[in-house]
Amino acid sequence: MNSAAAGGHQPIALLLTATIDPGNTLMVARRDPQVRLADYRRAYAFWLQSNAVQKILFCENTDYDLSSIRSIASQNPRCKTEFISFRGNEAGAVQGKGYAEMQIIQHALSASSLLDSSDVIVKCTGRLTVRNAAVLFEAMARAQFDVMCTLKNNLAYADSRFFAGSREFLTVDLFPTIHMIDDNRKIYFEHALACATAHAISRQRTWRPFPKFPLIDGISGSVGSVITNSAITGTAKSLYHQLRNKVYQY
Repeated sequence: MNSAAAGGHQPIALLLTATIDPGNTLMVARRDPQVRLADYRRAYAFWLQSNAVQKILFCENTDYDLSSIRSIASQNPRCKTEFISFRGNEAGAVQGKGYAEMQIIQHALSASSLLDSSDVIVKCTGRLTVRNAAVLFEAMARAQFDVMCTLKNNLAYADSRFFAGSREFLTVDLFPTIHMIDDNRKIYFEHALACATAHAISRQRTWRPFPKFPLIDGISGSVGSVITNSAITGTAKSLYHQLRNKVYQY
């Protein structure tokens, strides 16, 4: 088994995917580049201050000027950040944002030097944050897995906003599913990630649920609604998550 983590604390890098100017990308309600840029700045500042990770790759696919985001990096000099901006959102207007986001991850792995020394790559949509990131990443670093994600809808759908995997999982299992993604046919990144997870399991690789429920905050780019969990809701979901994890072990 070639798990991403094999005991002890494993190097984790955070990949923040970004599309600042979505143009004609399908199914995007939050389109204003300046509004989206403010979202990305706010989220990046959170991750710097969270102390959850020491390595962040910010990868953007509309060749947008990232100087205003780069300027925030000094808020935590102990956290190393690599910035990549390239032109690669053409598929967004044809097959949707999920297809284009998969291309961001592909480009990130091929162009980044920061990811080379990381056993685990955690992907998060760049405008979102995870409120309990510090304790969650600490627990993830001690886990043994090849892919970690939240599976839903009878295992046919995986939350692609926030997931983790080894480089092998990404290249062998996830990337080959890109051609199935087509928002026009209602086949999304979430379906591709679920299929990739099943494929990894079929190769005797290890899937794990998150050791703690990720408390995701932000604003949905698809519909423009606020994503958050109140204290009561977050506690309830966390308890349910712990119970479900116990069930997975039997």
